[in-house]
Amino acid sequence: MSSEREVRIWLEYFDQTLSRRYGRRLPRQLTVPEPRVGEVVRACESLGYRCEVEEKKYPRTWYRQSARIVLKVPSGISKYEVVKQIGKKLVEMRVKQLTQ
Repeated sequence: MSSEREVRIWLEYFDQTLSRRYGRRLPRQLTVPEPRVGEVVRACESLGYRCEVEEKKYPRTWYRQSARIVLKVPSGISKYEVVKQIGKKLVEMRVKQLTQ
């Protein structure tokens, strides 16, 4: 039986338009411009993570609408790995959306 833990992620982690100083956590090639909550939730669910959305504002960009997503992940995986997986999935979803 693997134990789970909660990981909290923000939309800003995946926003290509932001600098790392303002919250982006990944290299630009693993991010998308202005990610939407629904996109991130779909990416999380497609990777097999259970998640719930909290309407919150990211402290560094308090003036923008944002959300925090709470994920249940296996305890053996790091937060950065989870964020990286979601980033790759978001890019894949956007590319697929543009080619349709």
